[in-house]
Amino acid sequence: DLPAPKGMLVGQVVVSPHAHAKLKKLDVARARAVPGVRGVYTAADIPGHNNVGPVVHDEPLFVTDLAQFMGQSVALVVAETYDACRAGVAAVAMDWDVLPAVTTLDAGLAAAQFLSDPHVMQRGDANAALASSALKLKGEVRTGGQDHFYLETQVTLALPEEAGAVRLLCSTQHPSEVQAIVSHVLGCGRQSITVEVPRMGGGFGGKETQAAPFAAMAAIAALRLQRPVKVWLNRDQDMAQTGKRHPFFTRYEAGFAADGVLLALKLETFSDGGFSTDLSRAILDRALFHADNAYWVPALHFMGRVVKTNLPSNT
Repeated sequence: DLPAPKGMLVGQVVVSPHAHAKLKKLDVARARAVPGVRGVYTAADIPGHNNVGPVVHDEPLFVTDLAQFMGQSVALVVAETYDACRAGVAAVAMDWDVLPAVTTLDAGLAAAQFLSDPHVMQRGDANAALASSALKLKGEVRTGGQDHFYLETQVTLALPEEAGAVRLLCSTQHPSEVQAIVSHVLGCGRQSITVEVPRMGGGFGGKETQAAPFAAMAAIAALRLQRPVKVWLNRDQDMAQTGKRHPFFTRYEAGFAADGVLLALKLETFSDGGFSTDLSRAILDRALFHADNAYWVPALHFMGRVVKTNLPSNT
């Protein structure tokens, strides 16, 4: 809601229409000729690295050959108005070879697609304690995913400054990480990038890592065009293109004494990480660390693993 600076342009993201597909052709020539369009940027226009993975570098900013979820970024159209942007997006020509997609946690688990090795925590001999328990209970628990639903959607206003520097007014919970990732994408030192957070219209974890890709897009365009550029997702775009809180699936087996005292607990827990790692390993660790809740369990064996699916990268 900051006043638009003089000469500000706006951006719209061109996305994959498929959850899993090979990109055979990408032609932006017609889009660049649309009245009002000032630039169309693809992976070929990135001066540094085409990657925005915050921990593991497994998340391209723009698709080059393989789309891994529906809504994955392929290009950015920058124009004088949103109407011109939308016309430019419609004029981008893409051709795809559609591949089988894994879009549920159960399907990813069945296909043995993982983003992490098993993480095991144990104390005592859970198998022996279960075998000797007077009472046993086993079952499954499912926890659904959840959109963070910050009221302000993902947005960055990039302002070009002197000597190739750029100032990013960004709705993010992690300005120093946005600075680091954008410097990686631009191929420049961090001292050339200033990130300010004027205010956030909510975050709740959804803007810890996932503000960075859209900040990087705005920065590329602003430096190329030497004009302010705002990349601002609407609600539909935000919910389709960004990751959520992780769905979890857990199998458990517990053993009790005859009077109900908890003696042993074994569990296997799996999270749906989406297509790339993001913060999924840390989130899985947090689930394991808290799995015993407020109880003392003399014998336990916890195993957790992140499942890979053709969905936006959960965070």
